[in-house]
Amino acid sequence: MQYLLNAKEMKQADQNTITVFSVPSLVLMERAALRVIETIEKEGIDDTKTLIVCGTGNNGGDGMAVARMLYLMGRKVTVYLIGNYEKCSEETKKQYEILNAYGIEVREGEIKECGEQTLVIDALFGIGLSRDVEGKYEEAIEKMNAIEAKKLAVDIPSGIHADSGAVMGCCFYADYTVTFAYNKLGICLYPGAKAAGKVIVSEIGITKESFLEKEPQVLALEKKDIVKLLPERRSDSNKGTYGKVLVIAGSKEMAGAAYFSAKAAYLAGCGLVKILTHEKNRTMLNEKVPEAILITYDEKEVEKETLIEAVHWADVVVMGPGLGTSKTAQLMLEATLMEARVPMVLDADALNLLARETELLKRVHTDLILTPHLGEMSRLVGKSVEDIKKNLLETAQKFAAEYHVICVQKDVRTITSIPYGKTYVNLSGNHGMATAGSGDVLSGLIGGLMAGGLSAERAAAMGVYLHGYAGDVMVKKTGYYSLMAGDILEGIKEVTK
Repeated sequence: MQYLLNAKEMKQADQNTITVFSVPSLVLMERAALRVIETIEKEGIDDTKTLIVCGTGNNGGDGMAVARMLYLMGRKVTVYLIGNYEKCSEETKKQYEILNAYGIEVREGEIKECGEQTLVIDALFGIGLSRDVEGKYEEAIEKMNAIEAKKLAVDIPSGIHADSGAVMGCCFYADYTVTFAYNKLGICLYPGAKAAGKVIVSEIGITKESFLEKEPQVLALEKKDIVKLLPERRSDSNKGTYGKVLVIAGSKEMAGAAYFSAKAAYLAGCGLVKILTHEKNRTMLNEKVPEAILITYDEKEVEKETLIEAVHWADVVVMGPGLGTSKTAQLMLEATLMEARVPMVLDADALNLLARETELLKRVHTDLILTPHLGEMSRLVGKSVEDIKKNLLETAQKFAAEYHVICVQKDVRTITSIPYGKTYVNLSGNHGMATAGSGDVLSGLIGGLMAGGLSAERAAAMGVYLHGYAGDVMVKKTGYYSLMAGDILEGIKEVTK
């Protein structure tokens, strides 16, 4: 599990390292420069002719230290300072003096006469950028981008907002970003993630102790967390040990969604799945998921007693995939929400129905996990998709807090927000997973993990990570164009071995 820091958190950790633990700022700068050199060597980047563009802040000082190290390694280095020397930080002035002592020219003004470069290093702005890039800085970034060479950003690509990942007018587009101490939110969220290229998180001596017990609130799961967080399997167990999941899904002749959710719940390790669906789905589901118990309703409506009995039977309820938004579906949702005393996962049409009356959520007396894609989230909060995309974390966090639910806001970076708790940004998954049935798999996967014993918080975050990781494993076999929901089911088997 890794921390994803915003600008304020990273600046505070950096300052605490310097003031509380007495690690000189120049020492941290030298370590940062060494990590850039190590990355260049490890990645096999041609640094024969390197252009380094520096700003006046400490990010520029990092770049100047890199320039000196490359120069002493025999590389041809061209260094530009964009901005007034007098406005440089004390550390950057010191690095400037060191370059002068070695006879390394630092050019100022417009970038020109650079020759044939093999590498361009961006050390213009660090994580503190808070306004749009304009004037000479915009011109410098445009010229850097136009050079045909490998490109590397120091800590964060210039022009990317460290908290939101937004492009502040314009930005540097890197093939590699070497970021220091901890990963940054802005290069995990889009469009910042695209601008960053391959991100290498490098240790420079700023450790958890520098948080001073004020732990960052945004996390990302990693591959090593799977073994730690998956529900424990015991040798002296039976199907009852691993819980019962009720899947309420699938309107008339819409059996696929119910299948994907039920199958994923089983693949997550749950002991028994019961599906409540339309009678017209019986044949297909009996063939595709013979392990599941089926309860069906006809053209009229499900008997309330049957629904309540099924809800009381379950340890977890997954509701919504392919359910439709009919009056019958509305009545089923309302009855289930009022009767359930076990954790619930609400997806797809359950969310579309809730958008008509979100206040229903405040009357529920159990753990709720909602898994909206951006269109569904738009209907739930009454905001445009574009507005939500610009405020992914804030939107999910506010919704989770207001309704006291776990919000799994699905997008290229899915945000899992725990009310008044941690927020998880998912870094697994790929664009091949933008396919019908993928979300149904996720809802069933989260439900199955809860049935197996995970808390709602852990099941939501782990389910999202496993779902994406399964897609990453399978896309190597199928390619991006051909990846389907059924492949993601197969991928779950691979990643939980």
